[in-house]
Amino acid sequence: MDHPVVVTSSGPVQGVRDAVCARFLGIPYAAAPVGDRRFALPQPHAPWSEPLDATRHGPTAPYQLADFDALDLAPLVGEGWIKGDDYLNLNVWTPDQTAAGLPVLVFIHGGSWTGGSGAAPVHDGTAFARDGVVCVTINYRLGIDGFLPIPGVPTNLG
Repeated sequence: MDHPVVVTSSGPVQGVRDAVCARFLGIPYAAAPVGDRRFALPQPHAPWSEPLDATRHGPTAPYQLADFDALDLAPLVGEGWIKGDDYLNLNVWTPDQTAAGLPVLVFIHGGSWTGGSGAAPVHDGTAFARDGVVCVTINYRLGIDGFLPIPGVPTNLG
């Protein structure tokens, strides 16, 4: 495995490449929704100059993993919530980091706006990359952080 670096408009990002594809995981696309930004529209993430470690999934929005006694969901959803405030991030799987003109699939996970994440094993984009498609999954605000209707405050912030 090697660790390719791509340069984005926010800064360099270091991922990991195996025999099938390159993965760049947990790349922030907006500033963490904390403090004054908790119930505000997303703000740009501050740029960085050193390579961002994008070899592991970043944090996911807080949610309660549903418990189904008859089903073991762990192989599909993983461990659930990956704790951390900087959960407005995305994951990219690409067959060739230098290829241009490839089709891109952006997958937004379901979960009734209350659960799930783009980091769930069931959403791994390796198979798409193997077939020549760049796959992007995102993490977004869930539950009260993104969909709580408060008069006078922007809603649908997911």
